[in-house]
Amino acid sequence: MSVYRNFNQEELDKQYNVRAGIPGFQDIFKRWDDTSAAFRRQHPVKPDLAYGGHAKQSLDFFPTASRERPLLVFIHGGYWQSLDKSDFSFVAAPYLQRDINVAVVNYRLAPEVGMAEIVRDNQEAVAWLYRHAAELGFDPHRIFVSGHSAGGHLTATLAGTDWASFGVPADILKGGCAISGLYDLEPIRLCYLNQVVGLTTADVARYSPVHHVPKIKLPMILTVGGDESPEYHRLQREYQALLDECGFDVQVVVQERGHHFDAVDLLGDPNGALAAAVLRMIAGT
Repeated sequence: MSVYRNFNQEELDKQYNVRAGIPGFQDIFKRWDDTSAAFRRQHPVKPDLAYGGHAKQSLDFFPTASRERPLLVFIHGGYWQSLDKSDFSFVAAPYLQRDINVAVVNYRLAPEVGMAEIVRDNQEAVAWLYRHAAELGFDPHRIFVSGHSAGGHLTATLAGTDWASFGVPADILKGGCAISGLYDLEPIRLCYLNQVVGLTTADVARYSPVHHVPKIKLPMILTVGGDESPEYHRLQREYQALLDECGFDVQVVVQERGHHFDAVDLLGDPNGALAAAVLRMIAGT
């Protein structure tokens, strides 16, 4: 029986079960953890800066040598229920080399909280960074956001946030990069992931980026691993088409090959096309 589009339950679950399709994914997680720990030993970092009262409401800030330089915010994936900012320090490498500050954000996870709280945490993190720009030493008028998988969803959601209620400028974000993003939450609500994430139909309507085109036409970079499931490619195509139709400056960085976790590695590769695109976007402001 069809559950979503032409997929039955087993087929839909397979489309979004990225770990099942990547042999040795735990070795990748260990590599991320080891590489990031080494990176923190080798670079100045202000760890565990609290933007809220919960232990997960914190971020690591990697400062540049110069003041008043741009900031790139990174939001990790893990289907809103796993992973940690400490796994992704390595993504800062290409940007620190170009004198760009980087903040890697943690947020509360499902099932402890629902999507409303997860989205709110990331919004609060960006607003907190803006308010603390002077003491952290970066330019508050050049904040960019990036994220992978669930973090790609959150990147697009932040791009569509009405920032007035946070007491910060409507154009607080100057650009975004969403990697393997989940732009429509309906298939997540209907697949095995919802046993933990707990999405409702109201959550899908409220927090799916396809239902909330940003009012500010900021530049957006989209990318997805070449070998990812057809659903990941469909989600990106449809979100790209929506942004294009609304007159956004959208760049798609094509990955000929690569699985779901390779896709985020490219953000931290100083010699890769994705990092080059992000650097060009930041330099263009």
